[in-house]
Amino acid sequence: MVQRSMNRNQLHDQNLSFVLQQIFNNHPTSRIEISHQLSLNKSTISSLYNTLMAAGYLRELGLGEASTAGGRKPTLVEINRDYGYTVTFDLGYRHLHALVTFLDGHVWKYDRIETQGQSIHEMLDQIKQYLDDRDQESTTSHGLLGICFSIHGIVMDNQVQTSPFIEMADVDLEQVFTTAYQVPVVLENEANLAAVYERDFNGARDLNSTVTVSIHRGIGAGIILKRDLFRGEHGDAGEIGQTVVSIAQDGAGNPHPVHAEDISSEDAIIQEIEDKKGLASLDRAGVVALYEKHDMDTIAVLTQFTTAIGGLIYNLMRSLDPDAFFLNSPLVEEIPDLLTQIRGVYQRLAQNDVPINLTQNARLATVLGGCSLITHRVLGLDHYELNFERPSADETA
Repeated sequence: MVQRSMNRNQLHDQNLSFVLQQIFNNHPTSRIEISHQLSLNKSTISSLYNTLMAAGYLRELGLGEASTAGGRKPTLVEINRDYGYTVTFDLGYRHLHALVTFLDGHVWKYDRIETQGQSIHEMLDQIKQYLDDRDQESTTSHGLLGICFSIHGIVMDNQVQTSPFIEMADVDLEQVFTTAYQVPVVLENEANLAAVYERDFNGARDLNSTVTVSIHRGIGAGIILKRDLFRGEHGDAGEIGQTVVSIAQDGAGNPHPVHAEDISSEDAIIQEIEDKKGLASLDRAGVVALYEKHDMDTIAVLTQFTTAIGGLIYNLMRSLDPDAFFLNSPLVEEIPDLLTQIRGVYQRLAQNDVPINLTQNARLATVLGGCSLITHRVLGLDHYELNFERPSADETA
């Protein structure tokens, strides 16, 4: 389990991380169970356990049941949720989504804040006020532990490279919030966070490789390969909305690429239906209403959409060969027939049964993925698998 080249301190630190991981993933558990799982002797486990307890990371729950062989009843333990909390912000075009979670990953608070038309500086003021309000409400011993930002654009080396929907005005989010709050700050692409959510919260724990296709104002893919998030060399991996699906020509005969999200994003769908129906200010709810009324123009546009998405998934399968696909799409969630159609298109092309499933709890997928990422960072477990429980409806109402 341990490389021979490790020195004593490195071995101690690695075993400490293993013990913390076991307690996070198997709550409640006990020292004897951790000893069995890690194949470490009881005295070593007790020493590591006492270190974590002294740091405040653990909470003892009382005695459990004795084993069938008899002996003393074990003391049960879990992660101490009252140690502190993390906050994830999804910087959407119309809304700021904020999720506050305790150290054990359980949800404390979720809010959606109207931001349409605001500058990035106005949004930052709202974020700081939100953090200050949570600080006033918190009864945890260590307060704010870390912040994650979900970005609808390309992120590399914890910096926003492109932000098509929000003008960032050269704001360095990591610097601003690290300086202000003295906690770790993590930035990640929203589609990547949706993929992390599937891996750590939502039942994909037994899958090695998955692709989560997020369909909102644009289209992106979060790619998990061999259980790790794959970003590419420059953070561009998964920017499938920019895939060229055809080449058009302008009036002068110059080639003009048509990208996947030009015809298959939610915004593109709404725009096309507006054009066909002579409508204005149509939204997702309006599209759903028209579909349920069997409006032929809407059905035609959505048929084009499902054909394009089915083909896009087929291309991703040929490139990445994952175990499963997930669709993070509020529109598909509200019109389940679209998922059936997408599966049908894919199967006709691929002649295989790779699962295509809908992301459950899509409204919170990116912020819950952010919860996982920042919790890993706060606990010093970036390269360790942590399993989170999906929050109940009451927690996220």
